[in-house]
Amino acid sequence: MVLLAVLPPPRVPSSRRPRASRRLPAFTLVELLVVIAIIGTLVGLLLPAVQAAREAARSMSCKNQLKQLGIACQSINDAKRGLPPVASPSSRDLTTLAGSGYRGATGFTAFTWLLPYIEQGNLFDLANRTVYTPVPGAPGAGTIYAVSIPSFLCPSEMSSPSGMGATTSGGATEWAVGNYAVNYNVFGNPTAATPEARIQGTSRISQSMPDGTTSTVLIAEKYGTCGSSGNVNDSSTNGNLWSDSNSRWRPVFCINETMQTPSTPGYTACAVFQAAPHWIKACDSARAQTPHYGGMSVTLGDASVRSVQGDIDPVAWANVCHPADGQSVGDW
Repeated sequence: MVLLAVLPPPRVPSSRRPRASRRLPAFTLVELLVVIAIIGTLVGLLLPAVQAAREAARSMSCKNQLKQLGIACQSINDAKRGLPPVASPSSRDLTTLAGSGYRGATGFTAFTWLLPYIEQGNLFDLANRTVYTPVPGAPGAGTIYAVSIPSFLCPSEMSSPSGMGATTSGGATEWAVGNYAVNYNVFGNPTAATPEARIQGTSRISQSMPDGTTSTVLIAEKYGTCGSSGNVNDSSTNGNLWSDSNSRWRPVFCINETMQTPSTPGYTACAVFQAAPHWIKACDSARAQTPHYGGMSVTLGDASVRSVQGDIDPVAWANVCHPADGQSVGDW
């Protein structure tokens, strides 16, 4: 009898053993939709906060610009024994009736005079007392008035993102905009006999502000391009051009006229500003405008900066824009 030995099956190395297939867990369609909905909700909650933070930063930058302009006004007032005038009678005319330190310049505005005090002394020297001096590499007309000055721009104001006028009306696309304007009741001479004389003021800080420097507005915000027709190139569209002394383009407020030429003598009851109007559908160029929903930022006579709520009493606004009306403004 032959006995057969039963041998165990050969061992298969572990590396050769077949592995049982595993199904990895996966999201169901419903779960994916829930996750997407949660992400969308979080983004919706965070986006306004991010936008608010960005606007707060832009608003702070704008206030810093106004502060520097206030310091510049103090400095030029000391250096030339008075503030600069609103503007020359036109871009082709000489300033002849302002303080002695400001006479003889062609087409200058108050902001042209401020250039040396905001670290733009080279541009001021190049101008050589006329805004028509060519500037190598400048956009638009290629002259002094076509140079965009960062210190004159508020990052929240989006009517003229290129820094140049956004309307072809009046050839404004050849000129650089500004987002700040001077108070006619301070930088002008409202009691003078003629419109040309009224925009050539001779005011001095403190002496011309008996109501107090802390209660007198010097500079406010204004849109670079402003209209209400809905058509940017409509003939009614105006602008705020930092170095344009031609009527409706002057960087000034409180004249209360769209042509920016004071037609009658006397201090004005300054029209209250607009808070965040649409720049081409609801903008009134006879007023100042602020792009900030929280209210207008202004520079006062002591170079401080203050935020003014959009619902300010119009009488209170007129009082703080008049340097010598003798009215107590209280808490405004």
